[in-house]
Amino acid sequence: MASFFEEPEPGDMIEIFHIGYKDWAIYVGDGYVIHLAPPNQFPRIGSSNMFMFLSGKAVVTKEPLWRAAWGCLRRVNNRLDHKFRPRPVNQIISSAKEMVGDTKTYEVIFDNSERFATNLRYGWPRCKMSGQDPIPGDMIEIRRPVYKHWVIYVGDGLVVHVTTTGSGSSGNHPCIMVEVKCERLQDVVGNDGYSVNNYLDNKYRPRPTNKIVNLAKKKIGETWRYNLLISNCEHFATEMRYGRPKSKQSKNAMAFMGLSMAVPLALVI
Repeated sequence: MASFFEEPEPGDMIEIFHIGYKDWAIYVGDGYVIHLAPPNQFPRIGSSNMFMFLSGKAVVTKEPLWRAAWGCLRRVNNRLDHKFRPRPVNQIISSAKEMVGDTKTYEVIFDNSERFATNLRYGWPRCKMSGQDPIPGDMIEIRRPVYKHWVIYVGDGLVVHVTTTGSGSSGNHPCIMVEVKCERLQDVVGNDGYSVNNYLDNKYRPRPTNKIVNLAKKKIGETWRYNLLISNCEHFATEMRYGRPKSKQSKNAMAFMGLSMAVPLALVI
């Protein structure tokens, strides 16, 4: 719970209300925080966010909380503790201290101070501004190195998805059997990028949220033979949300296979 009067403890996230923007920091004890600050060639007072935005760079800085806040209102705000388990305090602090002095890419939505702080506290970056916080019933697209994995968010940080039997959170893979599992979104995503992507909402009316969630949960434990073209993870997610199994990946695969067959035939002719 956020509080303007609570004294911070090591590992806490501090939300600082500068004029026109918010800064986020990790409290590391003895009155010090670690946060993103503009490169040394830029001034610090009142416009830090603007200078980081203009330069596209930020430096991981350790300094007294009073200096980071510059007299602005601040509060302890571990806003995702209800959804994700915080890392052990010693890990949060040691990870933060190891980065002090590093130069980071800064981007207002995807590489900002809130994502920096949440990554340290929870082990992965989160930000309200990015629009990446899903609500129950949402389809989430996870960008694996060579394919997209799709899951249904059912609330409380959990997703229901199709994954390889016995492997857990490995996702869409051309194996023999797959199983519907309920796992933490954080575990399924791992180090990959993801986004809420209800891409068929403009074409089909989604089912009511409670029906999507209940149907997905009822599927937990079911197994079947995996088929990229007719029963992949995207088919599962779209069927749960819209009642229609659809997959862009299967269409792309069929188009590729058609092209692969057409080229040798053209050479023969």
